[in-house]
Amino acid sequence: GCARASGERSRELRPVGRDQAELTAAQLAIVLFAAMTRIVVKVGTSSLIDDKRGTLQLSSLCKICETLVDLNAEGIQVVLVSSGAVGAGCQRLGIDRKDVTRLAHKQALAAIGQGSIMRQYDDVFSALGQPSAQILLTLDNIASRSQYKNASATFEELLKMKVIPVVNENDSVATTELRFGDNDSLSAQVAIMIGADWLFLLTDVDALYTANPSVDPSARAIPVVEDLNTLAVSTDGGAGSKYGTGGMVTKLTAAHLASAAGCNTVICLSSHPERIKSIIEGDRSEGTCIMAISERPPKPTKKWILSVSPKGVIIIDKGAASAVMNRKSLFAAGIVSIEGQFSTQDAVKILDLESNEIARGLVNYNSSDMKRILGKSSKDYEDTIGYHGPEEIIYRYNIVRTSQVSDKMVVAL
Repeated sequence: GCARASGERSRELRPVGRDQAELTAAQLAIVLFAAMTRIVVKVGTSSLIDDKRGTLQLSSLCKICETLVDLNAEGIQVVLVSSGAVGAGCQRLGIDRKDVTRLAHKQALAAIGQGSIMRQYDDVFSALGQPSAQILLTLDNIASRSQYKNASATFEELLKMKVIPVVNENDSVATTELRFGDNDSLSAQVAIMIGADWLFLLTDVDALYTANPSVDPSARAIPVVEDLNTLAVSTDGGAGSKYGTGGMVTKLTAAHLASAAGCNTVICLSSHPERIKSIIEGDRSEGTCIMAISERPPKPTKKWILSVSPKGVIIIDKGAASAVMNRKSLFAAGIVSIEGQFSTQDAVKILDLESNEIARGLVNYNSSDMKRILGKSSKDYEDTIGYHGPEEIIYRYNIVRTSQVSDKMVVAL
């Protein structure tokens, strides 16, 4: 399961008292199963909107809601991240999604569709006796430490009250959301924020494959991935359905983030949401499970670092990469090059010489100064940039590892 910072929530089992001694084996199994389980379930547009008719698939929505209510009743805390606002807006106005190209048009349709799709969720959850809540987020909310903490506290209170939050990007005001992957990244950021054990990406594809199964009859499903950086991806960058903006690449990006925070990610069919419980219990016959790379508790600052959009890239040599992977600080002497423009305390990606992302961190120097001191010893910083700053480019406690690289295998998307 997903590790989390101490003090965020207490999920440990308490000693069994005399009044609990009569628990049946089945009841005890439920207690043990739920004691450490918090999940995020992301549903894509392709799972909610019929691609041919452009109508909302109520049967799919109801099936997903019923599954989440059942899980919640067993004590499993559930957050739903749902796409479909733009698609629902198109349906309301009778517009073909492929004709919508302008950002302002998409955002207007999202404003129309968001209320419609949330009403459907509320109706179904209410019929099942389950309270729900709507939370709309933007990347700006996540980038701000104070807003991030407030959002996290809101989730905690809702889950404590056994409410199922329904989350979407605030499409009508976000300037970049409709380009960043159909809420896949948002679902990973929510999973990190709440300390989820599992992230389920429900889609119309049943698993990752070694080759394209529609072309290659020898293609086989990949049940488990220990580390995403072990995959050499072969893809044409499929863009998803005409009503959605996501594809498998965005799902792997989301899984990469979640994995770094100690959260397992599963890519599986949205048509069978009832299989979520068996997957958590260990069934690997369905979907692809991308395992968390670490069970160490991510501290709040490191969780936030994973959620913030990186402003740049730092490419480091083999020695520096080894140091970073061993939880050491990063120094300028090990930096080969940098990309992008960033300020002090911005988040950046850290890549090795083979362009694998191995970590993320908060920098102590802006990009202009860093270009001048890269490759240099810390004793030369002052002569080069005119002031004496920290020896470390990134402190070890501001670095989050996102990989444990080993031999690669090929996966087709």
